[in-house]
Amino acid sequence: MLFERQPLRHTPAGLPVVEATIMHQSEQIEAGQSRRVECEVQVIALGHPAEALSRIGTGEKLAIRGFLAAKSLRRRHDLVLHIEEFELLN
Repeated sequence: MLFERQPLRHTPAGLPVVEATIMHQSEQIEAGQSRRVECEVQVIALGHPAEALSRIGTGEKLAIRGFLAAKSLRRRHDLVLHIEEFELLN
């Protein structure tokens, strides 16, 4: 679910970018036991996904495909999910 979204902005090179936070909730099996998982994940979208994400309201459920990367060289333990594509879920 899209929890928070910053306004669309552009990089110095003119590339659209949106930073946001998603709320993940799921039920997983760990060591044969059911476990409820909830967490907030920082995400970033560039280019076309950023433009599309900028039009989505908070509270919308999303399926996201992307990759994890360190927030910066100095903050290698802080991960950000880079959105390559997403779709709205009903």
